[in-house]
Amino acid sequence: MSDISRGQALVDIVLALVLTLAAGVLAATLAPALMGGLGMPMLGVLLVQGALILLGLHWLMAQRDQRWREVGLLGLRLQDLWLAVLALLLVFAMNASISLAGMVLAPEVVEGHQQRLMGVAAMLASDTSLLLIIGVMLFTGFYEELLARGFLLSRCRRLLGGVWAPVLVSSVLFGLGHVYQGWTGVLQTTLVGIVFARLAIHWGRLWPLILAHAGLNSLSLILLRSMY
Repeated sequence: MSDISRGQALVDIVLALVLTLAAGVLAATLAPALMGGLGMPMLGVLLVQGALILLGLHWLMAQRDQRWREVGLLGLRLQDLWLAVLALLLVFAMNASISLAGMVLAPEVVEGHQQRLMGVAAMLASDTSLLLIIGVMLFTGFYEELLARGFLLSRCRRLLGGVWAPVLVSSVLFGLGHVYQGWTGVLQTTLVGIVFARLAIHWGRLWPLILAHAGLNSLSLILLRSMY
């Protein structure tokens, strides 16, 4: 990886957060025109947000004279599919354990969180084809992993050193990006981020996590939509 200072890493983290917030605000502002005037489904707004984030990240990487392969975006291999399944199973097992514990300790919190997610799923994909859902979720997994486990994790590793501090900080930032799911959702996505970030460091590759992220989002969205 091209050598950057700790100060540059901190600046990059702040700029990436500002970029993500700005892309979200702009996409939300454009949503009425995109959905009304162009007839684009709500999932299409995610495409706009993701495209803005990718353009911004590309510019930030160029300023540091870096290529995406330096933060783990290597060529896709057949082995990445099996690693993606492994990552997905680990996340499913963790989520199942958390949900089970939540139903025992605070069932009303779990039920409220599920209702919130069902509402989000209905808003995003109530009348959307299965193929479009999978396609958009693959793109979403792509840009979110480039942002969280590619750009932010690499910067946190340069800034903080070691393994667990960068994993935790980048995962908290990832979780806060899902505040629309409520604080239970923030906690859940932070824990998913911890699993993915640790695997990213261990494997040194993003494609297994991109595919696992896309699979998790697709299955969750389809299931929640059917329950609404």
